[in-house]
Amino acid sequence: MLYFDEAGYTGPDLTNPDHPYFTLASIRLTDGEAEKIKEDINYEKWGKEFHFSSMYTNPEGRQMLKQVFAHPLIDTNHVLLSFALKRYCVYANIVNILVETYYHNVGVNLYEGAKNLILANGLFYFAKLHPNKSLIAEFEGNFVKMIRKPSVESVADFYRTTDKLRFDENTNDGFFNMLSEIPPTIVCIKEALSNNKFYIDLTMPLFSISVQEWYKKTGVKDDVLFDSSEPFFANKAFLESLRDMNVFETKVGYGKNEHVYPLPVGTMKIAKSYQAFGIQLADILASALNFVLTPRTDKYKQYQDKLRILSIFQNIKLNLAPSSLEFIEERMKETADIDPLEFLCNHEKDMKYNG
Repeated sequence: MLYFDEAGYTGPDLTNPDHPYFTLASIRLTDGEAEKIKEDINYEKWGKEFHFSSMYTNPEGRQMLKQVFAHPLIDTNHVLLSFALKRYCVYANIVNILVETYYHNVGVNLYEGAKNLILANGLFYFAKLHPNKSLIAEFEGNFVKMIRKPSVESVADFYRTTDKLRFDENTNDGFFNMLSEIPPTIVCIKEALSNNKFYIDLTMPLFSISVQEWYKKTGVKDDVLFDSSEPFFANKAFLESLRDMNVFETKVGYGKNEHVYPLPVGTMKIAKSYQAFGIQLADILASALNFVLTPRTDKYKQYQDKLRILSIFQNIKLNLAPSSLEFIEERMKETADIDPLEFLCNHEKDMKYNG
């Protein structure tokens, strides 16, 4: 069984300064392994449900967390962590929702040669370094507002702010050129926008890449138990349609990001955390990773530093975050025999989904 839980969820609000990261944890355990962990850490004596948020603030809770993190089954063979930097995802979604749609309509695949990554990373870093912080915040906020509540007014506000930023005296030529990819997308704005309130939610992409990674590691289509989650519940039927596609198993995508369809997963069920010890462990892992990643200066900074050096929180490869130059250069060289978007579009009829 794969147990999932998330932390730092703010829905499509990717500009929330208090919660800059979204994290998702999965843990793969047999019933026997779950019972072994419970026995070794004396869970029954603890006598209450695990929640990281109520445990790290007191000595007793931190001692129990120490036992959990030190347990030999809490390792990379059983645990897979992922995260998203929400601010970067604003720019990734500008590219994926607006620019990609425009270029697709004129016959250009933005994903070939990593053109989407180059543009998303460039926009993010230029924006991060831009001295007019209030204008950058307005630009980011108006994009999120447009996606969350599409209207004539929100669309006009976003494109107007884009032009303000393009022609701001502090915008250099490189940033100007990248921002100039946005105004032409107005011609396909109705197609690009969605009324689905989870359109830029981060749960689904991290869930999908986690399932794919587990399948690469094990070759097994595991059953999934997910903590009660609004986005997971809302998208469960869509995920099941990806799982139930009437096609032979097919590898799609680019290089190391290659994945398979139908979605390689078994049953997917939602449960309350008190019903499943595995979900409680996933809660601890997802929340602890979020705790580690989020900058802080309070009295728990020292505890954060202790967690940060634990091996389980090192080198998280599954992420939606700025790419390294080496990664982009490698992706630029990669080709795909089957483009994933084309594959899904061509087999849409095989997806038994009425959402």
